[in-house]
Amino acid sequence: MSFSVPKNVPSFSNPQRLVEDHVWGSTATARGGRASLHHNKNAGILGGVQDRVGALFDDRNGLPMYKDKPYAYPPSQRARPIWRRKRILGPVLLLLSLLYYFGAFGRHHDTVASTRPIWGWLASGTESGKVADWSKRRERVVEAFSLSWDAYERYAWGYDAFHPVSKKGEQMAPQGMGWIIVDALDTMILMNLTSRVTHARQWISKSLSYDQDQDVSTFETTIRMLGGLLSAHYLSNEFPDLAPLADDDPGAPGEDLYLEKAKDLADRLISAFDSPSGVPYASVNLGKYEGLPAHDEGGASSTAEATTLQLEFKYIAKLTGEKYFWDKAEKVMEVVDSNGVEDGLVPIYIYATDGTFRGHNIRLGSRGDSYYEYLIKQYLQTNKQEPVYLEMWDETLRGVRKHLVTYTEPSSFTIIGERPNGLKDSLSPKMDHLVCFMPGTIALGATGGLTEAEAKKLPTWTKKNEADMQLARELMQTCWGMYKWMATGLAAEITYFNIANPPAPESAPHHPPTEFDPDPEAKWRKDFTVHPQDTHNLQRPETVESLFYMWRITGDIKYREWGWEMFKSFMNHTAVADGGGFSSLSNANKVPPIMRDNMESFWLMNIFPIKEDSLAQGSSYTMREPLYEDTTPPRFFDRLVDGFRRDPTQRITPEDPLDEIHAVEAAQQHQPMLPGSRRGSPYHYDVRLANLQTAQSHLARRLKGRHLQMIAIGGSIGTGLFVTSGRALEVGGPASLLLAFLFVGCMLYCTVQALGELAVSFPVAGSFSAYSTRFLDPSWGFAMGWNYALQWLVALPLEIIAASITITYWNPNLNKAIFVTIFLIAVVSINLFGVKGYGEAEFVFALIKVVAVIGFILLGIVLNIGGIPDGGYIGGLYWREPGAFHNGFKGLCSVFVTSAFAFAGTELVGLAAAETANPRKSLPTAIKQVFWRITLFYIVALFLIGLLVPYDDPRLLLPGEASAYAAASPFVIAIENAGIEVLPSVMNVVILIAVLSVGNSSVFGSSRTLAALADQNQAPKILSYVDRRGRPLVSIVIASSFGLLAYLADLKEQGVVLDWLVAISGLSSIFTWSSICLAHIRFRRAWAQQGHSLRELAFKSQCGVLGSYLGFFFNMLVLIAQFWVGARPIDWETQSPGDIARNFFLQCVAVPVVIVFYVAHRYFARTSVIKVADMDVDTGRRDFNLPILLAQEAEERRGWPRWKRVYKFLC
Repeated sequence: MSFSVPKNVPSFSNPQRLVEDHVWGSTATARGGRASLHHNKNAGILGGVQDRVGALFDDRNGLPMYKDKPYAYPPSQRARPIWRRKRILGPVLLLLSLLYYFGAFGRHHDTVASTRPIWGWLASGTESGKVADWSKRRERVVEAFSLSWDAYERYAWGYDAFHPVSKKGEQMAPQGMGWIIVDALDTMILMNLTSRVTHARQWISKSLSYDQDQDVSTFETTIRMLGGLLSAHYLSNEFPDLAPLADDDPGAPGEDLYLEKAKDLADRLISAFDSPSGVPYASVNLGKYEGLPAHDEGGASSTAEATTLQLEFKYIAKLTGEKYFWDKAEKVMEVVDSNGVEDGLVPIYIYATDGTFRGHNIRLGSRGDSYYEYLIKQYLQTNKQEPVYLEMWDETLRGVRKHLVTYTEPSSFTIIGERPNGLKDSLSPKMDHLVCFMPGTIALGATGGLTEAEAKKLPTWTKKNEADMQLARELMQTCWGMYKWMATGLAAEITYFNIANPPAPESAPHHPPTEFDPDPEAKWRKDFTVHPQDTHNLQRPETVESLFYMWRITGDIKYREWGWEMFKSFMNHTAVADGGGFSSLSNANKVPPIMRDNMESFWLMNIFPIKEDSLAQGSSYTMREPLYEDTTPPRFFDRLVDGFRRDPTQRITPEDPLDEIHAVEAAQQHQPMLPGSRRGSPYHYDVRLANLQTAQSHLARRLKGRHLQMIAIGGSIGTGLFVTSGRALEVGGPASLLLAFLFVGCMLYCTVQALGELAVSFPVAGSFSAYSTRFLDPSWGFAMGWNYALQWLVALPLEIIAASITITYWNPNLNKAIFVTIFLIAVVSINLFGVKGYGEAEFVFALIKVVAVIGFILLGIVLNIGGIPDGGYIGGLYWREPGAFHNGFKGLCSVFVTSAFAFAGTELVGLAAAETANPRKSLPTAIKQVFWRITLFYIVALFLIGLLVPYDDPRLLLPGEASAYAAASPFVIAIENAGIEVLPSVMNVVILIAVLSVGNSSVFGSSRTLAALADQNQAPKILSYVDRRGRPLVSIVIASSFGLLAYLADLKEQGVVLDWLVAISGLSSIFTWSSICLAHIRFRRAWAQQGHSLRELAFKSQCGVLGSYLGFFFNMLVLIAQFWVGARPIDWETQSPGDIARNFFLQCVAVPVVIVFYVAHRYFARTSVIKVADMDVDTGRRDFNLPILLAQEAEERRGWPRWKRVYKFLC
């Protein structure tokens, strides 16, 4: 026996299925489930599931089919006329049946919706590059589901109905039925939303009870509550890796929680079948175990409802071994079949008392729909081994064509009408939204569950199949027209059509339009009519389900796009402000629409098919809630060896999620990154693809908030502050030192605030060049990426040399090569521990530096006021003698350049954000720490240095005096001047640690940048190697190999070599910072132009866009100062022309290097400046659940005392 579920096309052997199959395959084997290894050549949309999950349903895991009777139950003995050789309905569908049927409960209130979309990506209207980003679309649907659930969880937890506008819940029973919780349970398991499943399971365990004196709908309670519990039981057992919980593991106390609740409910619901005929009553009292007839229609039950209960009861019969569940469910189909109907069309009501039909109303809408829907699906779900269902379907479809199909006027759309007074009476041009299940169902029947292309190759393909597919296409277009006709783009519950009198027969010629003209006066609009009482939209799934099948079967991309457009309409017009979730509409033909203030329970089930319809192919998205906790490691040796192996699923940036997409889209989207042509496009460089590749890092997110804060406050502080600040003091004097660092500090604060806003929204992998690529020019991004990588590659040997020279403070005769080896091994080892090792090391290093600087500040104050026994009051003595300024304005400009280099590395906090567990929470706090870093570490500390050390002290570092390096720190000099013997050595230890910290950061920064460049085809591909521990191993090796240049420390010529290496990327920080500011300015402009507001940003720069203008301006001033000082150094009069030229190129050679990178890439890639209107402000943006999160945080902040508000603003 095999069991089929909807499947993707083309065949399962296509590589595009690998990612999606991984979820099923890997989880199935974890607990004994077996995924079939045999490919069925007839596999299709619903045929032969043995390709993926067939064996999961064999043996004890099998779902019950009609031929799988409990206790070896014999085949049906019911005799039938040979001309109507039908059998009872009954094969099982586990998941999709939960998507099709629905019910609306509870009172509602009408509310006018806001005209403004909650999500800015809706206002933007188009996607970047004018090409669909299906990976991003998939994220949007997951976001919508999570937002809906979280709103319910916050405002109406445990209630059966949720009113999102008024933000309250309502019960359908005294103690609640878990109507929303249970109904959404299987969707959350499939989406692997572990924390949400845990909360739902706790409520089910502790609060859910069906022992209540309450009348409930037999049908709705069966498909939602019983079906929800049974599907959750199945998924939690067969796919334990989906939303994994220890409580439901074998042997755990809660192993059978879902089954126990389901058995209790089934025992109560089965009472509805205790009617004289065996047809279930419409209602049942759960507490009294008593079936109740309907309150209207003479007590008759709905035919559709009575004939679609078999799934749940036959499955629970298999699980429990209770045969009476099976018997009673099977009896229903026997009674319905015994009536005998014309052309397979059944009236919509049937009496439970005697099993006869009530009235003659024939329709495929409410009360009749799912009877027809499940005929062909049951045939396909049993792997085509029950041909009776195919016979019944064929008979029904012939009847539909003969009696119900006609065409509208004047545009000739195909519709399925109703016969309210029987087949002999007139046709009503009324079509429920529910009827839109038919296009997909017809296509399934026509192709036998295969794709259309596969089915046409079979000898069984006939003109009838061709005609059925044409009918499916025409009906699908009509259903889509029902959406397009409405003002909101969301279909009405009922639509009427203009038809001829008498109606045109199904054989009449007709040629409907292929497109829907958006003109309000378009001709096609005359065919549709919606009555005022029918304008409501209940978030129903029928149309999107048919789009799902039509896309899978035909491969026509338009059905996929229609599904996405429908989803956008739901987001745009049903979303409730302030994180309230989504509401059904009382009037969907008005903008803004009138809200019903009710989230239909099946809305959470509607989200999932839209998600699958839009995104199941060609995406690497795994439908998994991120879990950042470390798993239990294997043995040390195995872990060590295995960790260095390549993990193809781990990359700095994700592989192109569209590179295995349908061939039609691939021809449009998968373009080369570098040289090549791209006809019809202004760019040869694929900007959209670059945005996707840098959108989200696949490295382990193991940096915590404490790591990020310490990296921000002290991560890259090294020789710039502790040593070369002495050179700045000597050149410019204490006033120039203070003013320059204050000036650059203000500039950098504005820059880092802009970086924080960008990095929280777009935590990119590898390099800040992604912001330049996205918002400025791809070629400028290329140049910035390489320049930034070179800066850190050269920094490693420089810092190791500085560390080895620092050692000579204690013994000048030591061989530096020994310490170069020690320090290089230390730095490389730290980085081989991965990002967590880097984070922990930086946390310790930064903590030591913070303590040391704070200690020095306290000591400096004491020294200045004469607080030591042998010292006197100093005050501002050195500001008067030798003076506050040295070398005038040129000295000040020289210090500007030095101070800019001292601040280099502050931006690393943005780079580390891509490997942080929660950048939205951690990064804003870390960004605010930069203020204290600038204030305490630089301004206060250097102000004290200016008070304690005169600028003419001979020990300050002078050009060419490398031997003076160890003793040249103004911090050490200040302490030595006080006559304190031990502290100079302690301070040099701090300097040594600071130097190693910067070396550590250089390997981290350069390796991540190189790997990201490689993944974007901007560097050799080998650099993208990421091992199973999430380390960019080859890039780390390359970055570390540059450390070998540190062995030049013992050579006389080392200064010349290193000077030129530094010069290549000497202005990298200035270029990086100015690019960040400019990117932020243009981002803000694009953000506003595409209809977004600042309220949609998770973090906003405290300096605003004005701060970015200021930061960019200051960066340009520093760059100008660099050119001036380079061309006319302070002592240029005493230098030879050759020395002046050499000095100039050492200071400014980075500019032509950047220009060469930029021009070369622009020539080969044919890029241009990105226009504001074309900027992509959506791809990779971290706004998951953002509306509700921001609403919750705003409400929390309102309760803070004033002191906490001030503290949070500053820290």
